[in-house]
Amino acid sequence: MPIAVLLITDRPEQSLKLERLLSLWGPCDVVDLHRPMRGGQAPKRLVVSDVDLSNRGAVEAVRSQIAEGRRKGTPFLCLLRDQSPRLTIQANAIGASAVLSADLPTKALLDEIGRLLAPQGASPMQRQFVAASAGMADMLSAAGEGKALPVAAIEDSVEAINRAADDRDLDAWLDLVWSHDDATYQHCLLVAGLAAAFAHALGFPERARKLVTSAAVLHDIGKARVPLAILHKSGKLTAEEVAIIREHPQIGYEMLLRQGAFAREIIEAARSHHEYLDGTGYPQGLKADEISDVVRMITICDIYAALIERRSYKAPMAPQEAYAALVGMGAKLDADLLRAFGPVVVPG
Repeated sequence: MPIAVLLITDRPEQSLKLERLLSLWGPCDVVDLHRPMRGGQAPKRLVVSDVDLSNRGAVEAVRSQIAEGRRKGTPFLCLLRDQSPRLTIQANAIGASAVLSADLPTKALLDEIGRLLAPQGASPMQRQFVAASAGMADMLSAAGEGKALPVAAIEDSVEAINRAADDRDLDAWLDLVWSHDDATYQHCLLVAGLAAAFAHALGFPERARKLVTSAAVLHDIGKARVPLAILHKSGKLTAEEVAIIREHPQIGYEMLLRQGAFAREIIEAARSHHEYLDGTGYPQGLKADEISDVVRMITICDIYAALIERRSYKAPMAPQEAYAALVGMGAKLDADLLRAFGPVVVPG
């Protein structure tokens, strides 16, 4: 079951990265202390505050929001922008289970959340997933803010995903991904996990596996510049919204090319993962030999992931049904690679 999370903040725009990060654990409700309080909150398994506790009114507002959770023993993580002794004492006085710096590195924050939610300790697969998620969060945040992508964090994420694939337990990876709520994170982690398992099944050497998984991690990086209202829209997109979405391959391509830190195959995957062998894809309408093997692999994983994703507005396809849909696309996809992909997702 997804873990319901409550984020209390007095700076909602600056807390957007934190909100998206928390949504990795499950549905995340946000209370903005500058707006009227919402009543009737569903029970939460974790409460996080990103609030200036030097403001007495804010302290009382946080205390009110966490009162029910305190009675039920819900873990409360308090993030402080100023870790002075006075504010640390204040955080503990209102019931913090843990007090951390608001500027804590993503991986350390995720580790602490994991500790609060699973005191008995995480499994190796869960630890790998946390590491992969941390790198993904830093990457998407930097991309959305127009900053250089954090190469070391991306490499750490790729390494964690490949080590998870070594366990040959794709179902366990998918279960972890599905337990989290943000659509963009979920899709990127699904595609990356599938691509890593695919490359492992094909017997790729370590360097080639790293290349394929890196391409999968970065394939949708252009979506970091697409408004969240469009990415998270549950209903049918308008023609204008579709046009905006279809810009993400070129945006991602230009982003990676401009930074100059990524292999050609990775940059190609960002631009061409919606291309089809019969020339009906976008943005360039490439055909057959114009599409590399790495891109062909990422396209298969990307489409399969979209079919099995769990959304509030659509039921996921079963593995057999999703794979049959890929086969039904005929000449659009590489038939040899698709045959090899079958045993990865639909074991005999």
